[in-house]
Amino acid sequence: MKSMGKLKVSIHTLGCKVNQYESELISEQFASHGDEVAGENEFADVYIINTCTVTGIADRKSRQIIRRKKKINKDALIVVTGCYAQVASEEVEKIDDVDIVIGNNLKSTIYETVHRLIDIKSREKIVSVLPLEDLNCYEDLGISSGIASGRTRAYIKIQEGCNRFCSYCMIPFARGRIRSRSLDDIISEVHSLLENGVKEIVLTGINTALYGFDFEKKDRYPLSELIEKIDEIEGDFRIRLSSLEPTVVNEDDVMSLIGYDKLARHLHLSAQSGSTNILKKMNRTYDRNGYLKIVKAIREYDPLYGISTDIIVGLPEESEKDFEDSLTLLSDAEFCRVHAFKFSPRKGTKAASFKNRVDSDVKNKRIDRLISEASKVSLKFINKNKMTVERVLTEERAGDYVTGYTGNYIKAYILDRDKKIKTGEFYDVRIIEAYEDGCLAQAEMME
Repeated sequence: MKSMGKLKVSIHTLGCKVNQYESELISEQFASHGDEVAGENEFADVYIINTCTVTGIADRKSRQIIRRKKKINKDALIVVTGCYAQVASEEVEKIDDVDIVIGNNLKSTIYETVHRLIDIKSREKIVSVLPLEDLNCYEDLGISSGIASGRTRAYIKIQEGCNRFCSYCMIPFARGRIRSRSLDDIISEVHSLLENGVKEIVLTGINTALYGFDFEKKDRYPLSELIEKIDEIEGDFRIRLSSLEPTVVNEDDVMSLIGYDKLARHLHLSAQSGSTNILKKMNRTYDRNGYLKIVKAIREYDPLYGISTDIIVGLPEESEKDFEDSLTLLSDAEFCRVHAFKFSPRKGTKAASFKNRVDSDVKNKRIDRLISEASKVSLKFINKNKMTVERVLTEERAGDYVTGYTGNYIKAYILDRDKKIKTGEFYDVRIIEAYEDGCLAQAEMME
């Protein structure tokens, strides 16, 4: 273990966009003090694992990564933070290779804790985890400049926590109740990112739709007010919402959001199931028709609006009819993309005690069918966009192609043999052909 001086720090992130954002800020903390930030698999003095606990598989991955980092450098300091560290701190503490355990809402202390432990040359285990009831304020991790990422797309965390307690979900136990970030603080970060070349701002949170619900004074839907303020900022950039929960929003709320000029024509509207029966067991507070009512309002506004979703299969007591309802929801909603998950019982949640578990083989067959149907639905959506002109933010070059995403969330492969297209810029492209994972596109009016 090093005693003094600059460190080489590697951060490995599992799970959601919020974790990615927080890891970025932790990285910037170390870099701003002169430490070197290494890649995930590089030799380093300190390994920070920012964990997820949504499923049992996520917990297992976290443990595997801890062991893997120790093999790279047996003398490295191992720091475990994030949701797994929060809900299972005693379990994480018992892992031999772990030196520091830091829960959610204390990630701002990681830099100081690491340097203090290294400076005193101690291997004493440090566990710093607040109880759930003390996760009651928004933790300020600083303002991201976007410099550390070097990307044209950047996430901004706008809120923390969730009050909804869906029966299958660990997140309220790992993240606490809702705490919203101040509007002024968010706007300051937007300006900072734009000044450093970011072209797409992605608003994210544990339950983004709940932004501002904890504010004392609300004259209108707070998320709509926030987007309006960002939309008013001068410059050529795009706003994207990471996710909206139909447990929070109705069609009126959604329609108050989607008309802003800079907001991308895409919403991730998490369904979780197409069965009203299963939605009730999930404590989702809406039914199939209520969900489709929101979708219909969006489709009437813009038939090519991109709507993506999450679907869980195999919740206890899910019948074949319930599953078929989820399958048909895909085509009824005309999703542009579907993320499919198998139900994973999580200790402490209501669903963990549900009887009549769905057989593992049945779950595997159902998720295979769902993924297959989701691919067909996605391809159909892309085909509906053929010959339309969409605005794409270019991100990467691969041979004769430049890739990026349209506003309605289709990955575009733009043919560019003459190397005229730059990355990190907006281009109008015509969608020529549908691919399984996107589309072939041609830049319009290239000189």
